[in-house]
Amino acid sequence: NYGLFNMTNGDTLFLFGADFDGEGRGPVGDGILPVVSTIETMQIDTTTTGFSATSATNAIVNLRYANALPVGLKRPGYPDNLEIVFSDVPVDTSIAGIGVPAKPANFRVLAKTDSADLRLKFRFRDTDNNGTLSQIGEFIEVVTYTVDRPTTARSTWRFDYDTTGLGGSQLIPPTAGDVYQVNLLVPYRPGDVFAFSTNGHRLKSSLADASDEKPYVVPNPYVGAASFEPQRFAVAGRGERRIEFRGLPHNSTIRIFTISGELVQTLEHNGSITEGFVGWDLRTKDNLEVAPGLYIYHVESPDTEPFIGKFAIIK
Repeated sequence: NYGLFNMTNGDTLFLFGADFDGEGRGPVGDGILPVVSTIETMQIDTTTTGFSATSATNAIVNLRYANALPVGLKRPGYPDNLEIVFSDVPVDTSIAGIGVPAKPANFRVLAKTDSADLRLKFRFRDTDNNGTLSQIGEFIEVVTYTVDRPTTARSTWRFDYDTTGLGGSQLIPPTAGDVYQVNLLVPYRPGDVFAFSTNGHRLKSSLADASDEKPYVVPNPYVGAASFEPQRFAVAGRGERRIEFRGLPHNSTIRIFTISGELVQTLEHNGSITEGFVGWDLRTKDNLEVAPGLYIYHVESPDTEPFIGKFAIIK
């Protein structure tokens, strides 16, 4: 399961999320729906695993998980990305195994853990005793240790030299400066944490002023009616007339004037940033129906430059 926590106030928003398929069917907390997708088991990232671009070797290496332990069992050095860093002199010594004596090795194996590089032990079959992979039948077998059996080496990764892909070219064995990188795709595990921050809505004045969207009136002109006017229900007479001022900036004031400059009505828009409209029932500040004609409106907001427009009412 996965949970969602507000680290600012310590609230637990939910605990039992179980949608790991990224279908958006999980629980919601504080208006946030985490969409979580993960693979079922560890996989080798074949697109990025291999010798680094600066490596001089043309060796081809086959890599596989050894399956001595369950693929989902976490232990020191697994499942972490790996590097085999080669040298031209011995820099490590392999451990002995059945039919595989300990040998000096011109490489070391590192697990790239979150905190630091962890040197891993390995078995090494070196048939020509040159300290590196250079013959078919040679291999590097990386081992790991479980917490409950910290002295028992368990085969984890197997690296085999492959001669089939050289196309007749002469092998250039790995040497100093060559690095073989193993990158893994790992599913989410208990204890994994994804942290993020959110910011509330805000209006950036410079962008608002530069925007092509300015306040406007719908419908303009108003000719007898508008499609969004409330339906009549148990009301005598014409019913409510309505126009809308749209594209309004947040916290704005709309003042409507006659052509002669007389104030007809004042409207306030205090809604959210994403709902920039306010309706007007075509009645004056004295609650009288407005007369047909041309009107001027002035939009003022603390975050944007003032805007002046006009609209017409026709009966």
